[in-house]
Amino acid sequence: MSKATGRKSAVAIGTFDGVHIGHQRVLERLNAVAAREKLERVAYAFVFPPRLTVRGKAQGILLPEEAKIGLLEGYVDRVERASFTDVSQIAPDAFVRQVLLGRLSARAVVVGENFRFGRDRAGDVSLLRSLCERECTSVIAVPPVVIDGSVVSSTRIRKLISQGRVEEAALLLGRLPILLGRVVHGDRLGRKLGFPTANLTIDMRVLLPGDGIYLVHAFWNGQRSPGLLYIGKRPTINASERRCEVYLFGERSNLHEQGPLRTIDLYGKSMEVHIVQKLRDDRHFETLAQLQQQIERDVERARGILLTVDSPQEPIFT
Repeated sequence: MSKATGRKSAVAIGTFDGVHIGHQRVLERLNAVAAREKLERVAYAFVFPPRLTVRGKAQGILLPEEAKIGLLEGYVDRVERASFTDVSQIAPDAFVRQVLLGRLSARAVVVGENFRFGRDRAGDVSLLRSLCERECTSVIAVPPVVIDGSVVSSTRIRKLISQGRVEEAALLLGRLPILLGRVVHGDRLGRKLGFPTANLTIDMRVLLPGDGIYLVHAFWNGQRSPGLLYIGKRPTINASERRCEVYLFGERSNLHEQGPLRTIDLYGKSMEVHIVQKLRDDRHFETLAQLQQQIERDVERARGILLTVDSPQEPIFT
């Protein structure tokens, strides 16, 4: 947890999972009030939603914790990490007095309109405003962002990603969905088929898109390449472990090294993968030759799409 600086602050409160466009609206309002009143900008960010906790572990979050913090730091001067267990038993008035007014020296608080806080989620925006304004601290409640008739939320984005609807998720995130992982050794099946892949190990708490083949842009060590992302259990060989593998086309830029792209050179590297769109579901093939032919068709289709889509976003974390 970050240490308080003693400066008067403007504080945005939330879980901020994914830092989607609804969160960005809250952070933009925070920046506006902080600039106007010359306050330090603080994001009071909960580590992960309790509803995603299974057997004491978070599952299904949109970004690893450090990545989320990194995005938030692009909007604020300081991120104050918080755990729901730390505040879930605190009465609403005690939370305002001890945390917001005390430790954070808040002079402005920015939250979403549906914000709840304190023991049993008993506090709402009306109570927050009443408690804060007694101490001359303003409260700004930001209306939700609505797209296609529904509120933008992390829950909605999780549903879209789990269904493989990554293009719709991107509209709500304000960016392409991202996976972060480290390249590890696999069983080299892709190499045998003529399509060597980078096998990624992903934080187990992070939600993966639904099984299938996706067009992606991958970034590592200042380098980049479009490619195909495979997520699934490789039913053609009756495997049971879910894999996340990237086949890179090798059309790179900003290279530190010359020469052909070799998957072996990637082992141990951290990779950032931007997911552009889903091409097809995972499926079983009767033979490896049939699988190889399908991959060839996938690559051809992906290259065609690349001719029509905008240039990839710049890497955020690598």
